[in-house]
Parts: sequence; C-alpha cells; structure tokens
Amino acid sequence: MMPKPVPVVGTGAARRKAGRAVAALALLVPLSVPTALSGQSWVRDVVITAGLTGEAWWGDFSAITVPQFDSTQNAIAGVGEWSARGVFRLLNGSERRLEATLDGGIRQSAAAGFQLRNYAPREQSGSLSMIYTEAFGGGSFTSEATARIRRVFDHPPMPLYKPPGYDIYSVRVRYARNLRGTRVDLNVAGEQADYAPPVLEHLDFLDRNSVIIEAGGTRRFSIDEELGDYWGLRLYSAYGHHSYPRQGGEVQRVDNAMRLGVNFELQWDPFKFSVTLDGTRSRSTSRRVEYKRGRADAQAIWLLSDGMDLVLTGTLARKRYIEPARHALVPGEEADNATIVYAELTKALASRVDGAFRIGWGKVETNFTGAFYTRFRGGFSLRVRPWR
Repeated sequence: MMPKPVPVVGTGAARRKAGRAVAALALLVPLSVPTALSGQSWVRDVVITAGLTGEAWWGDFSAITVPQFDSTQNAIAGVGEWSARGVFRLLNGSERRLEATLDGGIRQSAAAGFQLRNYAPREQSGSLSMIYTEAFGGGSFTSEATARIRRVFDHPPMPLYKPPGYDIYSVRVRYARNLRGTRVDLNVAGEQADYAPPVLEHLDFLDRNSVIIEAGGTRRFSIDEELGDYWGLRLYSAYGHHSYPRQGGEVQRVDNAMRLGVNFELQWDPFKFSVTLDGTRSRSTSRRVEYKRGRADAQAIWLLSDGMDLVLTGTLARKRYIEPARHALVPGEEADNATIVYAELTKALASRVDGAFRIGWGKVETNFTGAFYTRFRGGFSLRVRPWR
C-alpha cells in the first residue's frame, strides 16, 4: 500500500515537548562526532538521489485529506525528485554502537488534467533517527528514537493523491538473543503522531497515540555454507493499543488490535526472495471502525551480471469492517483494499554512480463504497555515493 503517514504533535505543550525531544536528538550528532573521528571514518554511507517520474492517475476516490474537489477523474503529473540520506557511525565499539541517520528530500510535481486549474504540489520531508545497540545478557539490546516531518504545498484534488503533512515522534526498544538455534526477539514501541494540515482542521480526527508490543522467533537453515545460501522462517505476534484523542464524545475512541504473521525468506545466489503474510483483528470502543484485515507482501531480487539488479515487489491487502458503514475516516493511504506491483532495474554506471529504472502500478479502494484510485508511474533516477 501507500506509505503510511502517522499523526504527530499538534499544538501547545505537546508540540513544545516534541520539539525539545527532536532538538536533543539533533545535539547528539555534533557532540558525538569527535569521538567518532578519533577512530575510523564516521561516515558509513551517503546517498544523493535525483530522478524524474511520470504519473497517471484515475478514479473516483474521495479522501478527507484533500482540501478541494474537482470534477475530473483523470490526471497526469511530471515529478522531479531530490533526496539525500546519510548514515553516520558515532560510536563503534566491540560491544556497543551508536548510529545516526539523516534523510531529507523534495518532490516537485507539475499536474494537468483538472477542471479548476493545474496544480504544482511540492512535498518536503525529513527524518532523524538515532539507533543505539549494545551486547547484553547473551544477546543484543537496541533502542531507537525517530522524528519525521512532512509538508505539502498546493495540495491537488483527487484522484492525484498526496498524503498530508504530518510530524511523527517514536521510540522503540528491542531485545534479541539466540536460543537453541532460534533467534527470539521482543519489541516495544511507542508513537505520538499528529497530522499537520495547512487548511483542514478535521484531519485532527486522525491524530493517534500508539503502543505496540511484538514478539517473534526466526530460524535459518543452511543450503550452502560456502556460498551463504539459506532459507529462513519467522513467526511473530503483536498487540497494538491505539487511542484517538480527537475522536469520541463521552467515550474516546480506543482500538485494540491483535496481529499474527509469518515470514519466509530464501537466499539462493543469485536470487533473494521473501514473502510475509499477516492478519489483524481490531476491536474498538467505536464499533463502526472494527475490522479484520489480511495482507501479503512479497519481494524478489535477482542479482544480474555486470552490476545490474532487478527488484520485484508486490502487495495485496484486504480489510473487512465488522459493521459496514457508508462513511468512515479514510485518509487515503489507509484505504481498505490495495493491490500494488513494482519493478526496478538498477545498474552501476560508474564506481560511485548507479542508475535506476522503475515502473509501478497500484489500485487502492474502499470496501464500503467501492470508490478507488489507480496510479501508474515510471521513471529514472541517478544515485551517487560519494563515500563508497
């Protein structure tokens, strides 16, 4: 499905508190640089990407994230994309490691096909993530803090869907260790999220606070130890507690979801393949949003000769409400049903430059009205790694 925006910090004390948390995260980077520079190179990876994409959209989907309406059901857009991502090793000891990841980008579109006027949406996004890992109790302990922001200007009408602006602040801790050949892990994550719309105040209804607990076990079986070929299986279960502070009158909306899943992966040079199947059952204090959902994600990677890689991905998701309703809060990226296929061919053009051709098709729809939108896209991008 589409990238799933999560809500963030809205106003007042919550926003100031989140801002201080992000500032504290940012300060860790310069404070840690001298330590990193005293050892080996602190720059682990830097990727600069520039690309051009053509998109075609059609459908009759109506999303609450869109501030205006247009009578068209077809639209096209040309998109220029620029982004940079850096991974920095701030601490790299034998038993502990601290890394910071900075990511930012701009997508400028030129859209046509609308009745009111042509739009030129601009999307700006950025993220900061700090990950600390330490050997502990015969296993590994990992803590992660992440801040993400997104802003959209000149938001177009449907069917050209753009996720709205948001801020996301999350923390996660994980402990994993080997037990009799099986890698078991326990994950606990908390997230406070709030949409940051420039116009639509009713997007505040989508604000969400979440706590998710997940436990799983992974086991790998060797096919060829010399080549590193193997196949593996992971089983996991998760519980999610999601509260919506803006929804509900006397009774605030709270969702409790149980999720079960299985992942299969295979590495058999020159192929890599993985597929994940999971199901979710969600119950709520608001009965109209209770649902059952199933999802399948698959990825196949073919390592071709001459520095070429072919990546194929696919997603199939289906959701069914316990009590179907004619109206529900569907922000677009969380629509009920989705079918997406994607292919990318990457080739090394120089020692530090890769070129990538990509093509994709996706359809997203609701099951309570049958409304949908479909996107077809194709494009090319250059990826430069100065520190490779």
